[in-house]
Amino acid sequence: MASERILLVEDDPDIRDLVSHALRKAGFRISATGSGAEALGILSDDRHDLAVLDVMLPDIPGTEICRRIRESERLRAMPVIFLTARVEEHDRIYGFSVGADDYILKPFSPRELVARVQAILRRTTGSISGDAVAVGELSIDMDRRQVKLREDVIHLTFKEFEVLRTLVVAKGRVVERMQLLEDVWGMDSTSGPRSVDVTITRLRDKLGEFSHCVRTVTGVGYQWNPEEPAKEGI
Repeated sequence: MASERILLVEDDPDIRDLVSHALRKAGFRISATGSGAEALGILSDDRHDLAVLDVMLPDIPGTEICRRIRESERLRAMPVIFLTARVEEHDRIYGFSVGADDYILKPFSPRELVARVQAILRRTTGSISGDAVAVGELSIDMDRRQVKLREDVIHLTFKEFEVLRTLVVAKGRVVERMQLLEDVWGMDSTSGPRSVDVTITRLRDKLGEFSHCVRTVTGVGYQWNPEEPAKEGI
């Protein structure tokens, strides 16, 4: 039986009760509120394993809550799922740019939401490899889900780490964008390939001097290639 704790932030009481019931039935412990301000207070007091956020809240938007989560050293690795009635691609891209891990469009099936939560938590606690990968002074610990540059931890979101891990485990094989989308976002995700590109951009920004290790293979996808990039004129 699941024992993870989920924060649910949804201002519609009927939806909040429906989702709370479905998650509790699946064995999760639930903290539920309809207020963004209350949600931030809950997060400051208690540890949670995942947050389900309505995008349109009466006080603080779900996107702003997610942004603050990603800025918090204590919370930034916590997966976030957005609930939204907004179907436009640019809304989803913005959500992923502030750190969302998944989107569920309203109306939705509570069973689907539970399945998405379970899938993300399995990937969060799962392990592809017990080995640590090192490239110069960059180290990637698969089991601890930790990336360090020298002695400094590089804080990645759930999806950023999953994309990185998928590329590293491929050991130089090119991973197609649609394969990354399926492996990291899930087969039933409403996200498109553009979400992969946005995540890759954020990942490269955080890798800094090692951003060249994530190579673009034009028209195909991405590749982990830690060789030094060629210098101009050589």
